[in-house]
Amino acid sequence: MLSSHRRGFTLIELLVVIAIIAILIGLLLPAVQKVREAAARMQCTNNLKQLGLAFHSYHDANNAFANGGKNICDAPIAPTVAAATCTAPSGGGNSAGCCGPLNRNEWSWTYQILPYIEQDNIFRSTSNGVVFATPVKTFYCPSRRSPILFGGSAKTDYAGSAGTGSNGVLVRTGLSVVRMLDITDGTSNTFMLGEKRLSLGGLGQTYDDNEAYVAPGWDSEIFRRSDIAPLPDNPGRNPGADPLSGWSNFGSSHTGIVVMGMADGSIRTVRYSVNAEQFRRAGIRNDGLTVNLD
Repeated sequence: MLSSHRRGFTLIELLVVIAIIAILIGLLLPAVQKVREAAARMQCTNNLKQLGLAFHSYHDANNAFANGGKNICDAPIAPTVAAATCTAPSGGGNSAGCCGPLNRNEWSWTYQILPYIEQDNIFRSTSNGVVFATPVKTFYCPSRRSPILFGGSAKTDYAGSAGTGSNGVLVRTGLSVVRMLDITDGTSNTFMLGEKRLSLGGLGQTYDDNEAYVAPGWDSEIFRRSDIAPLPDNPGRNPGADPLSGWSNFGSSHTGIVVMGMADGSIRTVRYSVNAEQFRRAGIRNDGLTVNLD
């Protein structure tokens, strides 16, 4: 009689197979993560490209670039603002009405360009609350976070370049407007937009990420400076005395680089090892100095 007995796997053979599978997974995971990050970086680059084109479209329609908004007590102060509003001290030592815009005329570039990134319905909404609480995917870098609300309001992962204060493409509302002809250093050599550095442990809480993306006033939530070296995102909170204080430099969640939008609409990836002086120059629109970001 023929035996019907079948030989099964031994315990050692099963352990060997499991070990091989584990090794293969260990080899594949980094590759999958690299592909995922490459896709996220490509989307982030595309976001900045769209925002740059929106700046140009806004310029075509208004003969000047979008501006950075203002705080209620920044000059010129609207005639409807009571004098006491900007003279009575607040708990923080500033004027009582120092922070935040008065109305939509003082909102920032993030609001002004909405019609040019196919978000006209948000732009025309009569409810400030609706605008504040409607995330716009184009303003979020997928390497950092999803386009959702943080602290009850929508955010932006991108900032305009203020140069070393007020000599960049983005200037505070109430100062002189910036036109294409004002970028005398060349639009291909001058930053217009870029990713902003954030504290990942304080998203929606730190002072550069705690306001609605369209109306933080003239604040580092919507502008960054080029005279401060770009750095990667901080994994926790600010290690300084105030953990909720924010940053003023450009930066990202990408490995080794920050993505910047130039004033001609092109996109540059800049390494964190970039020469600090060259990076500073690239943020200024009219200093007459040469720029070499490589």
